[in-house]
Amino acid sequence: MVEISVILPVYNSENFLRQCLDSLVNQSFKDIEILCIDDESSDGSLNILKEYEKNDERIKVISQENMGVAKTRNKALSMVNGNFTYFMDSDDYLDTNALKKLHDNIISNDSDFCIMKALFIKNGEQYKFPAFDLDKEFSGVNFNKFIFDYKDVKSHVLNDLFAPWLKMYKTEFLKSSEEFRFPEIKSYSDAPFHVKTMLKASRISFVPEYLYHYRENDDSLVHSSSNTINFFTLSDIIEDYLVKNDYFDEFKDEFEAFQTVKLVYYMGFTDSDEYFTKAKGILENLDFKSNPLILKKDSDRAEIILESDYLKECKLAIELYDCKRRVKSMEESNSWKVTKPLRKFLRH
Repeated sequence: MVEISVILPVYNSENFLRQCLDSLVNQSFKDIEILCIDDESSDGSLNILKEYEKNDERIKVISQENMGVAKTRNKALSMVNGNFTYFMDSDDYLDTNALKKLHDNIISNDSDFCIMKALFIKNGEQYKFPAFDLDKEFSGVNFNKFIFDYKDVKSHVLNDLFAPWLKMYKTEFLKSSEEFRFPEIKSYSDAPFHVKTMLKASRISFVPEYLYHYRENDDSLVHSSSNTINFFTLSDIIEDYLVKNDYFDEFKDEFEAFQTVKLVYYMGFTDSDEYFTKAKGILENLDFKSNPLILKKDSDRAEIILESDYLKECKLAIELYDCKRRVKSMEESNSWKVTKPLRKFLRH
């Protein structure tokens, strides 16, 4: 048995895959296996994986028909041999000491999983992503001897970065419940996994260092116009889980904040009538005035803070959508088409 199993789904990542793999094989912590699952890439990713597999016996390459990242991660979870499990994305990379620092912390605290921080890369520049700023919340703490659970970091359960690559998990913890699997939806599968593991872990720990380098991709599935409609499936999955497990009353404000943050954010990536109709219905029925957790956007992220007039921003988003629909409907009407020559004449 190895100590750490790294799960690396790969799909058309040839441009950045070598940097990703180099960051793994050169980790200062050596007792690892790297499970690389190629999800039927159409570029040169599989050839790169096989090249690295020949040179490092810790790398295991598995090829499969395209299944998507959720099914791929679930499949890999059944294959891990390590005492600890780490998920990674194939276009990102790790600091050389990342796995060692996570492992040392999780051992020292005997935690179910350990969280770290991330640097985001966009247009060749890196910036500190303000997710899980727990060192600010727990100032003066020795994080090598400090554990917490969701009650101590309640705002981070539904309103922070959901990505599994921010955490190293004890494999025994992940295998303790069938709940700890990624829902097999086309996008946004990270969120339910994050919520469930955060709620069920009795011992969580934290490394207050930026050890992961995330390459921001505006063309990802999350930002795809055709996939924004999947948000409603995601929202239903999380709501159903909170209700069935008696968490909903405790997280009512956080859940409403989660919905409003995401609904308004994804409006910028779609022109789908179905999306806007559903979003409008949800936003109009939320009781914003009684919710102390409200959205404010800055240049780096959508941040949940106290802001009593957020309802205005949501209403403006809905009104903008209604105006767009009315204009579109008017332009498609017969009267608009018939009077086109007259409008052209009047402009001159």
